[in-house]
Amino acid sequence: MCMWKLAYVLILLSVVRIEAFRHSSKRCDDVAIIGAGIAGTYSGWRLRNLNQKITIYEYSDRVGGRCYTLQFPETPDINVELGALRFKPKSHTLLHDTIRKLGLRVEKFELGIGPSNDTIVAVRGTHLRHQDLGGFKTPYILHSNERKPVHQLKWEMFRNNTDVLTTNVPEDVKRFYIKDVDGIEIYKQSITSLYNKFLTPEAQKYIRETSGFAEYDISAAVQVVEYPPSNEEAEVLTVTKGFQSIPTTLLERFLNESRRNQLKLNHHLKAIRKSKSGIYNLYFQPTVTTNGRTRISSDGLLIKKCAKKVILAVNRLSLERLDWHGLYQPHIREYLTKAVKDISAGKSYLSYNSPWWKSSPLYSDYAISDTPLKQTYDFGTSKANPLNSVLQTMYTDKTPYISYWKELVERENSDVTDGDIAFPMGKEMVDITNKYLSYIYQLPLNVIPQPTNGVISLWHAYPYGGAWQVWMPGYIWHEVEKQMTKPSKDDDVFLVSNAFNSRSFSYWTNGALQAVELAMPYFGLESRE
Repeated sequence: MCMWKLAYVLILLSVVRIEAFRHSSKRCDDVAIIGAGIAGTYSGWRLRNLNQKITIYEYSDRVGGRCYTLQFPETPDINVELGALRFKPKSHTLLHDTIRKLGLRVEKFELGIGPSNDTIVAVRGTHLRHQDLGGFKTPYILHSNERKPVHQLKWEMFRNNTDVLTTNVPEDVKRFYIKDVDGIEIYKQSITSLYNKFLTPEAQKYIRETSGFAEYDISAAVQVVEYPPSNEEAEVLTVTKGFQSIPTTLLERFLNESRRNQLKLNHHLKAIRKSKSGIYNLYFQPTVTTNGRTRISSDGLLIKKCAKKVILAVNRLSLERLDWHGLYQPHIREYLTKAVKDISAGKSYLSYNSPWWKSSPLYSDYAISDTPLKQTYDFGTSKANPLNSVLQTMYTDKTPYISYWKELVERENSDVTDGDIAFPMGKEMVDITNKYLSYIYQLPLNVIPQPTNGVISLWHAYPYGGAWQVWMPGYIWHEVEKQMTKPSKDDDVFLVSNAFNSRSFSYWTNGALQAVELAMPYFGLESRE
């Protein structure tokens, strides 16, 4: 009799536990998505029809992540893109198709990608057009076989010193089989290593100082040139309402699909713990956003949420700092901290009451210089308020320049911390900028009016870590990408960070969507790629 009662009690306790679990699990998200950038909002949009409880948690009070669009009041029809700004429809097909599905208008991005023949190049106190690089005006002491346009010089370096022409393997893996004349695979070397082997120091400076973006110690496989330079120009588009309209529209469609789909702003994910029942407990720190600047709350409280599956749609640095065992497995930790590198970048924009730079005899809509501005673009004149114009005065990823702009930002905004991205441009930054604009356009300082508005963005601090990531030497990209998508075989936790993208690379928005598609089969959906 006693045995029967004991068995009854055990069964009853078991039923109570099961019911308690069912009740508690109903409160949990079926899917928790961390990050409301384009990867997070796209994940929500892709899962919107599953009739599950899905919540997107965002660090700040802003949706968009590295898609960040502003408009100055005096130029409301000009998008000031602090992050992503353009795409190539021919190669970025997933992004283009998604934009069409959302019904967003696109238009030609008139500035294209990279220099044109008439681009101003202002280096070493000399001004010349991009088409003249390599000619007698080039202010570098180059060997005769190096005195040529940069693209041609790089192509010949690979053609003459690697087996790029004779490596017969599928194109998508070719860069991992190409070897240099020493028999070393180029993916195992940095581009700096190749330059030091096959170019003079002056030629290396020529390449770096006249190029828009830095290269340095990244994998040579990123920079491999497989074909001779072509004059064919790729079609380049942008989104009429601004690039941030992509994630905001994705979010809108996600939320409108079901009341079970939710957004929680100002939640910073600190840790993930898996319970014995298989549910993931998520521990968030509340954040506070004031005037566009986000801080982790100082009260030390943690908000506990739970989910059956987790999608981490955040950047590499956020993953590195996240307290979750799956990211501390030795091989995953190596990939996370060594396979890719954060690249800091900055942009600044000034609006003026006239396009004064067009009076320069050297005017071009794009300029490259060896000043802290590095790249300067004419973003156009407002049709809504004629004459009011916007200049993207600075766009750089060069480390010394980023450090300099960071110093200026901190001097004018003394409490700069993690989470801050965009800042108004004060007098010192404006004066420095105008000084270098005077040099680039060869116009006296006194003809440059004071700007009516200005903003600078620096992508370097937590939670972003960088504007994009680049591959480091020694890694087979698609192998890393596959393992990072589901880093722990025993967990339903998925990474959709485009930091580890092996196809479009992380500096293109298309890469974020591709990263999400790799995870979709785990949710019962077919990949769109």
